[in-house]
Amino acid sequence: MAGIAGVVQWDGVAVEAATIAAMLDTVRHRGPDGFHLEAHGSVGFGHACLALTANERARTRPVSTPDGRYRLVADARLANRRELRQALAAATWLGDAPLDAEILLAAYERWGAEAVQELRGDFAFAVWDEARRTLYAARDPFGVKPFFYTSDAARFAFASEPKQLLILAGVRATPNEAALVEVLATGRYRATEETFHADVARLRAAHALEVTAEGVRVTRWWHPDARAAAAQRLPDDEYPRRYYQLLRRAVERALDVEVPVAIELSGGYDSSSVVVTAAELHAERQRPLPPVHTLSQRYPGLPCDEGEMIDAVLAVSPFPALRIDVAVADYSAGLDDELRKCDGPLAEISWERRRAESGQLAAAGCRVVLTGIGGDELAWDPDFAPDLWRSRRYLAALRYCLRDPRVRRDRDRRDALLRLLRFAVPAAVKRTVRRFRPAAGAPLPPWLTPRAVREFRRHEAAQRAEPPVSPSAQGAVRRWLDSLEFHARLEEQECLSAWCGVERRHPFLDRDLVEFVLAIPWQARYRQPGAFKTLLVRALGARLPERIRARNGKTVFDAYFVALHEAGLPALQARLGGAAPWMSGALVERAALLAAAERRRQAPVAAATFAPSSLPLAAALVEVWLRRPMHG
Repeated sequence: MAGIAGVVQWDGVAVEAATIAAMLDTVRHRGPDGFHLEAHGSVGFGHACLALTANERARTRPVSTPDGRYRLVADARLANRRELRQALAAATWLGDAPLDAEILLAAYERWGAEAVQELRGDFAFAVWDEARRTLYAARDPFGVKPFFYTSDAARFAFASEPKQLLILAGVRATPNEAALVEVLATGRYRATEETFHADVARLRAAHALEVTAEGVRVTRWWHPDARAAAAQRLPDDEYPRRYYQLLRRAVERALDVEVPVAIELSGGYDSSSVVVTAAELHAERQRPLPPVHTLSQRYPGLPCDEGEMIDAVLAVSPFPALRIDVAVADYSAGLDDELRKCDGPLAEISWERRRAESGQLAAAGCRVVLTGIGGDELAWDPDFAPDLWRSRRYLAALRYCLRDPRVRRDRDRRDALLRLLRFAVPAAVKRTVRRFRPAAGAPLPPWLTPRAVREFRRHEAAQRAEPPVSPSAQGAVRRWLDSLEFHARLEEQECLSAWCGVERRHPFLDRDLVEFVLAIPWQARYRQPGAFKTLLVRALGARLPERIRARNGKTVFDAYFVALHEAGLPALQARLGGAAPWMSGALVERAALLAAAERRRQAPVAAATFAPSSLPLAAALVEVWLRRPMHG
């Protein structure tokens, strides 16, 4: 984790060091170990440092090539720095212990824009080419590291968080209505090019941009496509073995720091797999590991408490355990601070558990946290019925829908058959049906204004224009990994973790592991025996405690979030119930929203049917956010 900032003036005006310093000061939480900046004429870069090694603590960024042609600033963690160092041996100026930023710069000096294809890890960086008067920037495949920018004919500026750009002269703090409407209509947010600020754009995950005085050109440099890796045919039992080898290497790479590390342990398959893999590395001690802890949240008295599963993993873990007992409390008092952190109406109403977690991490000196994020996307068993049907194995497709343990586990046979039926209907019939019966739009909250509904339908139609993903097992994995909602979740978690002074790392999102899974033939995954996450369970085998292997499902936290929402709703209603006009009045029917909130108060929704889009919470957050100073 780091904070980066940069300004390029195309009009020849000199960039003042004070401007870069102010941009860094806005994200002081991202750089507790110091700021470094430089301004050379019309170009200025800045870096806020979180040091994870002694080398990082002793060195400064941004970095430059010896001839001064290239200058680079980065928020980067290179997982394959050793391999890159060998490939870049000709760059003698790197020295014996180069920073990740210096390796990035040497890679760009040698390979240009193609350098991103050689990188593994999480990164957001910008490099200035003085000879060509061009700025190039890129972001990692899943958008773990953030990158925002604003651009006009006179200036291009970039930063780690939108708030850094909003302090610049000429950048309007104007809300972006399209992004607000998406949150109001669906209760979710996706990491598109747009942000909640009209003058601030996002460089999307797996994208790069090149900027000159003529403008900005954005391209995609990585696709979650099975062709990205050689689809080597292996025996069926070899795929789980190779999966574990790659996961083990990803965990080892993530532990390559000199500060204490925590591993999130929820008791689920994914986090448990990371813990037991780290435990195996610890037992072998082929390379020294940093001090490692586990970090668990428990929910006493709630059905989502996974204490039994957590204890099963702790029984085979050599690491000290950090524990947070999560309580249900009124979250409304901390909303303004949460909205300020996220630069949008995305407050995490469970912020108190994060604050408690932050205290535990700080006391243990942990600056890095490993997570199980991405495990679902890589290990969840996709629907194999379309592939079976397409290969003319019609009876096998029907048997899969009716008898496969992965379907029966979720009592999903009826839905599986309906999905197969929709797939099997000839395309010509589908086109005819759509001509006479256009697909109905998703139901929208009754408190949206007609203007908001029109804007959302327009936005929805524009998104449907994107190329569809193949209805296949591999297509499903690509769709999950490429989900803009998934990318938004990663971005939000990174932002909130930065405020806690920690960097989160996700071993399951190792690019080599991802590309391997995408290259596995669907037939091989279909033949893996088991009822849930068959590839992962077979890969870990007896390393996972029997209690984890036998759980066959995921814990649902709806009961906790329903209780939390109920605890904060009265104070939130009181705050928004005054006579003052609403800032969101053009998008929200106030009377209808308050009526919906009152119905929720009188008849709380059951935990089993909890869905954020069915509650007025999204609209309340939008209204509270609009009332805040946008620059704050």
